[in-house]
Amino acid sequence: MFAQFMATIHLTRGERGLAMAYAFVVAMSAGITILVMSGLDGANAIPPEPTLYDNWAVIAGGVSAGIALYLARSWMGQQGVIGVLRALVGTAIITVAAAMIAGTLISPLQGTIFAPFLLAVTFAAKPWLAVAWVAVTMCAHFLLVMRTNERSWGAGRGGAQRAVSQLSSLSQANLYRNTPNHR
Repeated sequence: MFAQFMATIHLTRGERGLAMAYAFVVAMSAGITILVMSGLDGANAIPPEPTLYDNWAVIAGGVSAGIALYLARSWMGQQGVIGVLRALVGTAIITVAAAMIAGTLISPLQGTIFAPFLLAVTFAAKPWLAVAWVAVTMCAHFLLVMRTNERSWGAGRGGAQRAVSQLSSLSQANLYRNTPNHR
């Protein structure tokens, strides 16, 4: 059923990578939000029947990471060693921005200031969580590389930036003179 759904929306490989990158970052951030909130409230962090506030905190944590990834999109998805180094800077930007946005959505005045500190304390107390966060954001970076490659070669929906269109008119005429698709 999922394969049929994916076939009906006609996403290219890069667009699927973009969607998966956002899904991974949003899901991981929602999980981190639960862990940060459980650090604040202790054993009562996740009651048997969560309140509207508990649900909102998790949703805000996920949405904030999606917004932060969107804001740091220019740092992510570039190839090579420089691209990886830029992605590490982008990871730091996403981390701080997501914490500030989530803090603002959860508790507008105090949350903006204290959420990045709470996240840093949680990462210090649970270093495996920081490693998992960096791994997920780097995975998102490599998924965004697929999107960048697709757009640079014109394999996406636009099609105007195809590799053939980068050739000179004379080269196009000599190489593709008998094909009507490349005139």
